[in-house]
Amino acid sequence: MKKFLIIALVAALALLPMDANARKPTRGKQRTTAATQRKTKRAFMVGISNYRANGRDAWGNIHGAEDVAMLKPVLAQQGFAVTALTNEDATYANIKKQLTAFVKNTRKGDIVYLHFSAHGQPVEDGLNGMKKDEADGWDESIVPIDAGSRYQAGHYVGDKHLTDDELEAYFEQLRKKIGPTGALYVIMDACHAGGGSRAADEQGTVRGSNEGLSRSGAVFDPRSGDRKRHYDLPKGNGLAPTLFLEACTSQQRNHELRIDGNEVGSLSYNVKCALQQHPLGKNVTQFKTDVQQSTQQPGRWPSRQTLVVEE
Repeated sequence: MKKFLIIALVAALALLPMDANARKPTRGKQRTTAATQRKTKRAFMVGISNYRANGRDAWGNIHGAEDVAMLKPVLAQQGFAVTALTNEDATYANIKKQLTAFVKNTRKGDIVYLHFSAHGQPVEDGLNGMKKDEADGWDESIVPIDAGSRYQAGHYVGDKHLTDDELEAYFEQLRKKIGPTGALYVIMDACHAGGGSRAADEQGTVRGSNEGLSRSGAVFDPRSGDRKRHYDLPKGNGLAPTLFLEACTSQQRNHELRIDGNEVGSLSYNVKCALQQHPLGKNVTQFKTDVQQSTQQPGRWPSRQTLVVEE
């Protein structure tokens, strides 16, 4: 009888459902799989075309939003999750808000691509409490869609210009978070010494302004000096490899290209050509070489304009 009872008890236990603890390894495995599938290629893009929308006349229209439209599908095809701000969405506050969130969500080993296609302008160093650290007395800045072009007390005081000091803080955070196993790419298809609308000596829209934004009345002279580096890229262990590409030096104008009847940013177009050669990954040297080789092809780069490379 005892033997029969033992056999019956064993059979009954075999029919019971698996308890929660027994299922935990399966759920843990699912969580691990989901984590490994998280996108590690991430892009943040700003492109502005319609500066004169809603009656604004401080800045001429360019084709920055077209740059984003051209590059976004190429990056997406290569596995990038793209955050893009164009035209009315590219306000000073929104760029900083979205860029802050983008940095927060960046993880170790990510491949990160930042792209700015907009007007640029020199800003008097130290304006609005920013640190005074430029030997030539001028910061460089990206011009959001809601920024003015001249300092006017009580009207516009430069508080919506996105300066290199502000951008460098984001770049530093990204390099630390990404670490040496990832990479950071920064594309600046703007200009800080352009003509504001169209050049008189060449065809094509020009990005930027050669008139500095100054509270003291200082006059920006691009001929007074040409810094070798626009951004401070400290070296050190634990930082992500970084490549900066800028469309021109501080003494030059950034001319757009006309491709198949449409105007696009000169640097943006060559970035597209480079991406079509090799997918963007951890090899910053390969991407730099591809862009440089692309600019040497006939019709792909404006005359008297120098590609700036910082790494």
